Parts: sequence; C-alpha cells; structure tokens
Amino acid sequence: MTDDTEQLPEVIEEQVPQRAQVQANQPVMVPMYRRNLNPSNLVLSADDLKEFAELVVEVNERAKSLEFAQLNLNNFDSPEQARQRVNEVVPVEYNYKAQNGDYVQGLGVPNTGDRNFPDELMTIFLSNAAFSDRAANLRPLNTVEVFLSFEKPSLKIDFQSMPSNPTDNRSVINVEGRDEAWVIATTQKIEEFFQKRKATRPIIHGSGTYDYLVYLAFLPAVIWLFYKQGTSLTSWLQGQSVFLNVILGIYGFLLTLLFARFVFQYVRWLFPPM
Repeated sequence: MTDDTEQLPEVIEEQVPQRAQVQANQPVMVPMYRRNLNPSNLVLSADDLKEFAELVVEVNERAKSLEFAQLNLNNFDSPEQARQRVNEVVPVEYNYKAQNGDYVQGLGVPNTGDRNFPDELMTIFLSNAAFSDRAANLRPLNTVEVFLSFEKPSLKIDFQSMPSNPTDNRSVINVEGRDEAWVIATTQKIEEFFQKRKATRPIIHGSGTYDYLVYLAFLPAVIWLFYKQGTSLTSWLQGQSVFLNVILGIYGFLLTLLFARFVFQYVRWLFPPM
C-alpha cells in the first residue's frame, strides 16, 4: 500500500477573531450627558437671585440622592453615615463680587436681604461641585455650575475690540452628569426660570448693528447737516489748497467715525444686556 500523504490538501488554519480583553489600567467609558446654556437679556433682582439659588439647591438634593444610590455602603458604618457624608461633601457653594471689590463666599443660599448685599453686583457663581473638588478632591456624578456676569460693556476705544461684534456674554451655565433624566430636568427648570424674567434684547447689542447705524443713518445725517449748515466752512475751504482740503476731509471723516463709535459704545454701556 502506497503512502498518499503528499496528495492530501494543505490544511489552512483559520484565524478566529478573539474578543478584545479589557486591560487592568484601561478606563471604563461611562456616558456623560451635558447641556450648556448662555443666559442673556435678563433683568434680575436680589430676590430673583435668591430664588434661583434655591432652585440650584433643590436640584442638588436630587443629585445627592443619585450620589447616595451609587455608594458602596460596605465602606460605611451605616446608611445614615453614608448619607451624612454625601450631604457634607456635596453642598452648593456660592460666591459673588461687587463693583467696589467686595468678594463673598459661602454655602447654601446667599443672604440677599442683608444690607451688605451689593446693589452693584458684577458676578455671581453657584456650583455643587466646587466645594467637593477643593475639600475632598472628588467630583459629584451630576453637577450644575452657574456663572452670571452683570458687568457693563467697556467704554474703551481701541483697535482690538471691534464695535461690529456683538456684546460679549460671559454668563454660562453647565449642567452635566451620568443621569440623563437629571440633566434634562435641571436644564428645563433653569430655562423656565429665566424665561419668566426675559427682557427685550436691545438691538444695539447685536452683531453688525454698528455698521448699519454708521453707514445708513449716522453718515447720511452728517452729510445732510454739512450740506445745510456748512456754508461758512465751505467758503473757507475754497480759499485753501487742494492738499489741505484732502487732509482736512480725511481727518474730519475719521473724527466723525470716532465720535460715532463713542456714542455707540456709550449707549451699550448705558443699557447693558444683563
């Protein structure tokens, strides 16, 4: 009997795909839900700020309940101790700054009824994560951070700030967390609160408003005024050289634009967006 092994087909080893193994040092990806708000055109009183701080404290109570539900109770003597620890580490912290330089920081709801609460408020900050970040080097699973700016637009005139740009809005609210329902519900409550205190946005704070006002209103008005009231100046210019007329014309045009910009920025400062 002959050996026919050489006649057998060659065996091909099939590469079976293997499931990827999770490495010990590989972080586990957990979904995070986030909403960003940029509030503007608001008129807020001291009582409104207090009510808003109470709203942040309210949503933080729900955030603390979610935080407690994720704790390993084996690390505590009792569930009451664990809940107390959450209440200690995850409070709402606030700070506000006045135009005179006063800076106040505390926990909970600011005392807006105090005589020392500033009338000229520049900024106010609320957060349920700032204290835990600083005190325990931990960040809650669900956070809300609010920064409201009441600063007036600058009157400074330079080539770095363009009047055609919209007025800067530094106010921002960040809502993020592991619980999507909490993020959505918190965002809706904040939006409903601000919607009731919405004011009409002055058109002067919009983008391109300066260009429209200058070229469609201000310059035509200046030309018309010069045409009606500039007889004596025209007579004097006729006796001057062409070079001097060109120089004075360019200088007058630039000076007119400078005056228009000052008036524009002053109106922005007089009627701030917040």
